[in-house]
Amino acid sequence: MVRVWIAAAIIGLSCVGSALAQSQPSLEQAFEDAQLASAPGAGVALADGAARIAAADPSLNRVFEVHREAEARRRALETVLASLRAQGAQAAERARGVAGDLEQATLEAAGLRQRLDQAFPAFAGLTDPTPLTIAQVQALLSPHEALVLILPTERGAYVWAVTHETAVWRRADMTAGEIEQAALRLQSGLRAEGGRGAVDAARPGRSAGGFDRAAASALYTALWRPLEATLSDHRLVYVVVDGPLRSVPPGVLVTAAPSGDDRDPEALRATAWFERRHAFALLPAVVSLKAVRRATREEGRGFVGFGAVNTKAYPEGTQPKALPPLPGTRRELEGLARVLGSPRRGVRLGNEATEAAVRRADLSGAAVIAFATHALPGRDERSEAAQEPALVLSPSPLTQDGDDGLLTASEAARLRLNADLVILSACDTGRDDPQAQGLNSLSRAFFYAGARALMVSNWRIRDDVAERLSVRAIALARRNRQGVSEALNRAALEMMEDRSDPSFAHPSQWSSFSVVGDGAVRINGG
Repeated sequence: MVRVWIAAAIIGLSCVGSALAQSQPSLEQAFEDAQLASAPGAGVALADGAARIAAADPSLNRVFEVHREAEARRRALETVLASLRAQGAQAAERARGVAGDLEQATLEAAGLRQRLDQAFPAFAGLTDPTPLTIAQVQALLSPHEALVLILPTERGAYVWAVTHETAVWRRADMTAGEIEQAALRLQSGLRAEGGRGAVDAARPGRSAGGFDRAAASALYTALWRPLEATLSDHRLVYVVVDGPLRSVPPGVLVTAAPSGDDRDPEALRATAWFERRHAFALLPAVVSLKAVRRATREEGRGFVGFGAVNTKAYPEGTQPKALPPLPGTRRELEGLARVLGSPRRGVRLGNEATEAAVRRADLSGAAVIAFATHALPGRDERSEAAQEPALVLSPSPLTQDGDDGLLTASEAARLRLNADLVILSACDTGRDDPQAQGLNSLSRAFFYAGARALMVSNWRIRDDVAERLSVRAIALARRNRQGVSEALNRAALEMMEDRSDPSFAHPSQWSSFSVVGDGAVRINGG
């Protein structure tokens, strides 16, 4: 919050009333200052993973591995320490011990980082968090791409749009508090309680007032309408946002005054959704664009999938035991393998989809990796105890030590990937607290492991919707040789217009997934 205030103050020096001076020096300075206000979180993890992939020299593997292990230990201790401190005085003695361990781990990681910098001098430049200039961003964008950075403050919202050819910035009068209230109204119409499920637009009263299209229109008008002319010819828009806006996919905003009942499927289909104009990809930070664009990929690599897990094999009283079966996950993974032309042996289902199987698999050779299962949240809302988010897998036989059936974020971060896309088809896998320490989210973990892009769920996604959107998006991406964001956009628009299920018209269904990372990545299959 302090960084946001400082950046807003600097930006404000260049403002005249509610309009911003468009001189190049003020534009450049304000754009770089705004980047300093972002907590990088997953962006740092993405940069580290991409830098490892960029160093193709096999002789560097051991240096990377030792450094990664040290960093994993340091980050794990950060998470443990944060949990203990949250417990207060009762855990004070343990917290002091962990703090000492963390100090030692930090020194060890720093020493190993120095060795890594010596062995691979480009590493420092590749992971440099220094803000990018406008010219650097423009050099990374293709002619049909744009990047939008939104910084809400209590003095108003500051919005930048950068394309391959131009750059503009604007100030909106909507304050951070007003944006938060509008975002919360939208979230209440998008999120649902229960398991892998979502709001059903065909059932009146399922969510009070349906989806608030007026709030969606107000947000669009304040933040995006001033950029219409700049973005008009750019199909893929990278979006960097913070705070409550992170939980509102840009495509659910409304570009013209809505009419009709917010719960009426026909009125929803007739709505001028922003999704109809652009495909979107979320970036953790502006500098993340440098990370996703620097790693090369080999053509024609394979697919690996895990899902249709056997939760009934867990012991009584455990959290996974109470989770319902997900029949759509088997169809989803088999469908992904089919459209990618990948052998069935790359898919682990049921009792074969174990944590041990994930560790044994050669994931570094897979272009696409998918997990279709349940996910456990990163914090138990019934207590103050912190816990890592995790993907639920089938439990292994008790003879296999260290396998509890849950692939936690810190365990996922230790995987060795070189993936174009990782699909996390489970509930709320896109959640990430940018202020929290460590690899506290699944997105950070898989970026750190070496993913170039992620397809994540924005809330508690419905079983059949997850199956349909992911398989259709990958089929379109491969058939049309489209980037994954544009393919997901087209799959969403198809669902929106499908009258076989009235609930498909609701944005809680068609906007269930988002792409984070390189939205232009192409899927070639195995």
